[in-house]
Amino acid sequence: MSDRTLRVAALVTALAGIGVAGYLTWVHLDDAALVCVAGGGCKTVQESEYAEIAGVPVAVLGLGAYVALLGLLLWDTATARLAAAALALVGLLFSLYLVVLQLFVIDAVCVWCLANDVVIAPLLAILTSLRLRS
Repeated sequence: MSDRTLRVAALVTALAGIGVAGYLTWVHLDDAALVCVAGGGCKTVQESEYAEIAGVPVAVLGLGAYVALLGLLLWDTATARLAAAALALVGLLFSLYLVVLQLFVIDAVCVWCLANDVVIAPLLAILTSLRLRS
């Protein structure tokens, strides 16, 4: 796969992350905005003690990380590539932690959170890491 293809795929993935994290941020601030599948645990996850770290919503942290990743992908220097890969890998580890929390601690699953934690974050980590080799 060419670097150009990897970069475009990473940019699109970062934009998807901004969309999901932006939506989850909005939902955190306005409960009426929540759209979740029947029987889903979105509200339970959003209202859990794990939805914030030091008073900052986890969704806001994710939104900031995706915006930073988008900036690094647009900057596109060797340093930016390394920083993007590092940030994406940290994001992936944090996403894995959030999945464990949902499954084993909160005992509820938010489909929007899982879209980020199981699809977007891993894909972005893979794409940014592959760009280091090209």
